Amino acid sequence: MNRALTLILTLVFGTCLLAQSSNSRFIDSPSWVLAGDGNLADLPSPVAAEMEQKKAGRGNTPSLSSQASSKSRPRTSANEGFFHLGIYVAPTLNWLSSVDKDHEGERRYERTGSNFAATPTIMLDMRLFRRFYVGFGIAYNTWGGKISNINDKYDSYRSYSFSYVEVPVRIKLQTRNFADSRASLFLSAGANLGFGVDYSYKDKYKDIHITSPISGTGNFVTNSQKIDEGKKLANLSAVGQIGLNYQIGRRLNLIFGVEYHYGFIRPLKTGKDSQWLDFNNQQVGLVLGIMF
Repeated sequence: MNRALTLILTLVFGTCLLAQSSNSRFIDSPSWVLAGDGNLADLPSPVAAEMEQKKAGRGNTPSLSSQASSKSRPRTSANEGFFHLGIYVAPTLNWLSSVDKDHEGERRYERTGSNFAATPTIMLDMRLFRRFYVGFGIAYNTWGGKISNINDKYDSYRSYSFSYVEVPVRIKLQTRNFADSRASLFLSAGANLGFGVDYSYKDKYKDIHITSPISGTGNFVTNSQKIDEGKKLANLSAVGQIGLNYQIGRRLNLIFGVEYHYGFIRPLKTGKDSQWLDFNNQQVGLVLGIMF
């Protein structure tokens, strides 16, 4: 009887022990869980803790991708400032328009050539919004050209030169930078108000026969003659520009473009007793400069 009871108790105890050994709650749970004071859900997950540490690390130290994106952030008009100072020089080609006619409506002269000059300019542009600018400045501009009198008995032409200190006023619209580049296109229009400082001309005669002091035939060029009487002291011209803006720094840009000027005011006074012919100034130039 005692042996049978001992065998039964041993089998019951072994069965309970085997049952509990396959229960993860019994094997892995701490005592406070077994006592009913908490749940396994309250334990921190190793994977979740590791993810929290990574998130915390991201907040303190920026990743390489974020650093690269911040360094490669495209430059826009928003971080370029309000005032922009530009220094330009424009090699120009100048000619005179044919508007002079006699009483019968016939032209009295024809264009025979152009003059070359260089126009230095300083401009101050103000960015009103986005890529829209308004600017003004100062320039020294030389107009002119070559003409010949159709009814002149000599084969000759006269070269005119008109120099002005000008005050340019512009409005400018600039596009966004082209994709993956620092270049943009700009369009500009406005007017120049000029104040005359030097008017002159010189004549050139071709194949003219000279008898004194030595007889001969050849070309003859007169000295430059100042124009003191019959000149108009002011000039107003319309200006149009198109070009490329290349940004090499936050506040440093290279400018390449072309421009056209048309003078509305004729530089010389004409009339019944005037010796001067009637014409307008025109000009085309190549714009080269830097803008800060």
